[in-house]
Amino acid sequence: MARRLVWITMMIWTLALGASVVRAEEGQHQGRMHEACKADREKFCKDVKGGDHEAMRKCMHDHENELSEGCKQAREEMKKHEHKGG
Repeated sequence: MARRLVWITMMIWTLALGASVVRAEEGQHQGRMHEACKADREKFCKDVKGGDHEAMRKCMHDHENELSEGCKQAREEMKKHEHKGG
């Protein structure tokens, strides 16, 4: 019984640690995209309010062909990361 409790506790800690790593990686990708797309956001989406993430996402999508190469690459990396389930 005690071994089972130890095993369950270890599994819970492992899952929690894994989730923390995934969140940290996601934050890094978002941070890179935020920096890489800063000038594009200011140029194409300056009228979108700061907290309206959905409106910003739509605006950036609407201007996808006009975005800088750095922003396009950062957006692609973020998409790859999201599709991996991270």
